[in-house]
Amino acid sequence: MAAAIVTLPMVMNAQIENPRGIYKMITLTGRMGEVNSPWDMYKVCTDSVTLTVRINKDKFTIGKNDKSVFNYTGPEPKDENDKSTLIYDSNADHFSEKWWSDFDNHLYFPKDDWCIEKYESNKYSDVGRSVFDIITATPTVNQKNPIIGTWRVIGWMDELKDVKNQLKALQEAYEDSKYRKQHFVITPTKFVPVYLSGICEGYMQDVRFPSKNTIFYNGKTVVIKWLSKDIIAMEVKIDYRTDWQILERETGAESLLSRVASLSIKR
Repeated sequence: MAAAIVTLPMVMNAQIENPRGIYKMITLTGRMGEVNSPWDMYKVCTDSVTLTVRINKDKFTIGKNDKSVFNYTGPEPKDENDKSTLIYDSNADHFSEKWWSDFDNHLYFPKDDWCIEKYESNKYSDVGRSVFDIITATPTVNQKNPIIGTWRVIGWMDELKDVKNQLKALQEAYEDSKYRKQHFVITPTKFVPVYLSGICEGYMQDVRFPSKNTIFYNGKTVVIKWLSKDIIAMEVKIDYRTDWQILERETGAESLLSRVASLSIKR
């Protein structure tokens, strides 16, 4: 009996931590009662921002729709007029989010009532895992398949002539170019064009790698020319001509997800 008295407060305290990390929605309680999550959705909880990651068939998005940092609040509002979002039953392993819905005729969300979403860490769909593996990692070279990774678009070339000088010009103009926020995330199974502007989104496509110099996606095989170990030219056929989209591997210490978080904080 004494042991139970000692351990009970410890268990309770473990559930009032601020959630920090990546969590997957497991269940949703709303208009239809408690159901398994109808979406492949994640919360990225940090000290500075909360991001929502959604994977909907072929669309991948990261957004800042919560507009607040998820800190423990307790499960009950301050009074009947308080409709603030509540975070509780929370630690590194899981948390619950309780929010007030005023949606009209939504399949899952009630009208003028609370919704409860339960999240757990270290849970991913197969597609979610492959994408998070890339966007949370410090950029490195995959030795078996060097095309896998995160790439930034630095510009285009009409022809692969005088490449050294063309690359120098593209790199010097990069920070002021319209391509500065365009990236590609390439996983072992998915090709994800990503545009960074405080919100990150792209449409995923299945990908295969017939060889080190080709990549198959969007129903066609695309030729890859390696201009250096960290720069590739991707063939793009437009009408009757061939252009080359130039990609440079991300090799800095910051992951793509950290960069999105930083941009979101600044917005």
